[in-house]
Amino acid sequence: MVHEIRSLFHVAITKTGVNRVTAIKKNFFGIEKRLFLQLSLFRYWKENLKIEHNRQTYAKISEAEEKLISSVFPGEHGIDVGRLFHFYVFLSKMLGFTFVTQLMMKVKERRLHRMVNQSADYSVEKVQRIDSLISQERELIAQLKEVRLDFVGAIILGMNDALVEITGSVAGFTLSMSNTKIIAVAGLITGIAASFSMAASEFMAERSAGNMKKAATAAIYTGFSYLLTVILLVLPFFTLPAHEYMLALLFTVIIAVVVIFIFSYYMAVAKEISFRQRFFEMVFVSLGVAALTFFIGFIVKNYMGISA
Repeated sequence: MVHEIRSLFHVAITKTGVNRVTAIKKNFFGIEKRLFLQLSLFRYWKENLKIEHNRQTYAKISEAEEKLISSVFPGEHGIDVGRLFHFYVFLSKMLGFTFVTQLMMKVKERRLHRMVNQSADYSVEKVQRIDSLISQERELIAQLKEVRLDFVGAIILGMNDALVEITGSVAGFTLSMSNTKIIAVAGLITGIAASFSMAASEFMAERSAGNMKKAATAAIYTGFSYLLTVILLVLPFFTLPAHEYMLALLFTVIIAVVVIFIFSYYMAVAKEISFRQRFFEMVFVSLGVAALTFFIGFIVKNYMGISA
């Protein structure tokens, strides 16, 4: 009996050891593939970006990445990253090369630290060299200049105002009008008028600040981000039946939170700012205003006798 227990215990330890080795090998292969994928992307951007400054910056980042690969996987010459490479190139065209670079850096750093902690093959000097090369890449990435990030302030202005104003407006309209179609039309008209107003205000603000070249572009970014957010927020009221105005409001609140989450995550990665702080600030302000205007709509309908 004791012999059987010892045998079972030995098998369990052996399986645990095998699983651990398998996990380490899987992590090694994953980080190796990611390093070569990043190197391929850095070389692609070095050759294909329009701005010379960015091409030169990616040339330096490529050199640092080559040194990093040599430090982590000496003797390796390459690995096939075809499909992943094309996917990330497409993603960079949609979301920007800065966002994709920062996103991949976060994953790479996390996996590298895990691999170094799991393996006994890395000396203190080698770990310090790896950390130094990653820091060097970080400093170079901070020097990248991307047009869409130059106008991120205009996008934030348009989106934030739309989230606060339109979520608040439709919340107030919900009880006072009690009809999804009327609420949708009222919200859309309010949103379109406000988007033009915001675009004009941003244009005048940039001109007053002496940014003549940026004024028109900033106005377009502000107005478009505002209008797009408005359409998303009033969409539930257009699609649901007339009597389902409370359900439509619930979906609008959910859409608002999702929009805030996505944009906060994008900004946290691309600009390296706190995700939690930005997300909870925007949620608190948007839903706080919505709750207040919903209460005002309740008062207007029930105590003032005004309704659609």
